[in-house]
Amino acid sequence: MNQSKTTAKSSVLVIAGMHRSGSSLITSLLQSSGLHIGRKLLGSGRGNEKGHFENVDFLKLHEAILRSQGVSHEGWTLQENISVEEQYVAQAKEIVAKNAVSSIWGWKEPRTTLFLDFWANLLPEANFLLIYRNPWDVVDSLYRRSDQTFEQEPELAVKFWLHYNQKIINFYNYFSRRCLLANIQGIIQEPGQYVDVINEKFETKLLKPSSNLYDATLFKTQDLQGNRPSLIEHYFPEAIEMYQELEARAWQPNESIDLSWRNQIKSSPYRVCAFLDWKNLKQAESKNQVVTEELKEVKLQLAQTQDELQKTRLELEQRYSQLHQVQEELEQFQLQFRQVQGEVEKARFQQTIAYKGDDQHELLVWSAWQAYRNKDKVGMAKYLQQSLKNKPFSPTETVLKWIESFTRFSAEQGEQLDTQTLVNSEEWQQLMRRSMVRNLAFSQNGK
Repeated sequence: MNQSKTTAKSSVLVIAGMHRSGSSLITSLLQSSGLHIGRKLLGSGRGNEKGHFENVDFLKLHEAILRSQGVSHEGWTLQENISVEEQYVAQAKEIVAKNAVSSIWGWKEPRTTLFLDFWANLLPEANFLLIYRNPWDVVDSLYRRSDQTFEQEPELAVKFWLHYNQKIINFYNYFSRRCLLANIQGIIQEPGQYVDVINEKFETKLLKPSSNLYDATLFKTQDLQGNRPSLIEHYFPEAIEMYQELEARAWQPNESIDLSWRNQIKSSPYRVCAFLDWKNLKQAESKNQVVTEELKEVKLQLAQTQDELQKTRLELEQRYSQLHQVQEELEQFQLQFRQVQGEVEKARFQQTIAYKGDDQHELLVWSAWQAYRNKDKVGMAKYLQQSLKNKPFSPTETVLKWIESFTRFSAEQGEQLDTQTLVNSEEWQQLMRRSMVRNLAFSQNGK
């Protein structure tokens, strides 16, 4: 490798690091600071709910190169060197031209770590932001994501961490002037300071990053009270040594290296079983998280359905209330109509009586019938009581004439009188009792 001797500072920032090392978070942070990372980005997915922030053009290029060399397109490889055929060099140049539309631009894609030398030679003006994370947290995240690659050989997660981060160390050793190496935890602690260091080292003009990008619930770290760091120390001591090498080279926000994790490392007697247990535990937790999310969605849908049912119930109650009100208004109107109709018929009846020369008795009986017809039995009784005083018949004859008149009046209106209901009513019975008293008085007077 020959490091470029150009003195011109590049406006290209390439973000690289092992999968699950926090590069998505850092890219979102830098995007909020003004870094153009492309128009066509890989969307959100399991493990990256807020998005991957990966430029699809570079992703597809790296996958195509890996396939051409018989390597997993996901980048799970321990192959030291991966050749880039000439056709892919031409494609890479086209992608660069397509994406170099801002004064400061770049991309993030974990597989870039496998092609650091290629991109350094193709883009001599580019600078590299190298991200790393401790091995136990990376392995933990990979297991939680349930990648099929680690089903039968869970130890591969540690081996891939070693491979990727060895690439980072080698590249940094040759191109330190063009690199800024940082631990994701240090960046999380001081994101503003991290951006300031980028601006100072590479003469860029990034703005202060957004303060609400980091979500602790989405970026899980391993509990150091557990035995995960101890497992790696026992079976992969080289991973612990490499992590310390990275820490020694990296930018530190507080000018000191945090070695507190060393105190938690203890000897462990297991290997394959221990890693299998770790993997299975994380997969179980991941499945549980999926079920929990699905349950939350079901609860949300249930709550929405209940709200809709409540809304429908209230609407039905309101419509029922309106209907009840309309019915009451209709009944009131019908009552008023019958009253008006009764008044009209009364007037007509009065004219008829006047024409025939009938007395007041007939009008009172007719008014009583109208009251009974309108379900005003009290009014009926009042009119009939008055009619007892306005007819020279005996009370018994008068009662019979009431029934005869009621029957006739009903027939004239096309109705049929229910005599049984009439004579059984309380008001009629009271009239009968009064009539009997009057009948007795009538007999005693000889009338």
